[in-house]
Amino acid sequence: GMGGLGKTTLAKKLYHSSDVKNKFECCAWVSVSQDYQFQYLLLRIIKSFNIISSAEEGGLENKSEEDLERCLYKSLQGKTYLMVLDDVWRKVDWENLRRAFPDNKNGSRVIITTRNREVAERSDEKTYVHKLRFLRGDESWLLFCEKAFRGTNREKGLEKLGREMVEKCDGLPLALKV
Repeated sequence: GMGGLGKTTLAKKLYHSSDVKNKFECCAWVSVSQDYQFQYLLLRIIKSFNIISSAEEGGLENKSEEDLERCLYKSLQGKTYLMVLDDVWRKVDWENLRRAFPDNKNGSRVIITTRNREVAERSDEKTYVHKLRFLRGDESWLLFCEKAFRGTNREKGLEKLGREMVEKCDGLPLALKV
C-alpha cells in the first residue's frame, strides 16, 4: 500500500508483541529501503538476529555475499525465527534475500512491508498478503482526536475545523497524525 497507510506501524506492533516474540527463538528487524548494498544488508540482518558470537561477528566484515548468505542460513537452520524486512521496494530484493532464509517447516516467518504489490505477491504459494485500507470517516476522526487533543477535552468551536481537516486527509493515517 501507499506510504503513510501504517504498514511499518502494524509490523512494529506485531514484532514487539510478547505473544508473537514468545513463539520464536530469534527475531530481527531490518529496514531495507531503496538504496542498499546487498552485502551490508546481509551483515545487518546477521547482527540483528544476535545469534553469533562477538568474535565471529568481527570476522564477517570482509566476507563475500555468498559467505554471508551461508552464515545466515546456517545460523537460522533448525531455529524458529521471525524476520521483518521493512520497506522493500523491488521484487528482486526479496528474491536475492530469500536464499539466505531456511524453510525449517517449524513456523518461522518473514514479514515484508512494501509499497509494491509485486513484492507482496512474490510468487510464493505460502504467501499471505495483508493489504491495508484507508480509514473510514469515524476511524479517521478518532485517530485525529487522539493525536490532536491527547485525551484532553476538545473545544466545541474547533470540532468543525477538525472535521474539515480530517475530511481532507482522505483516511490516510500519516496525514492525520501530522
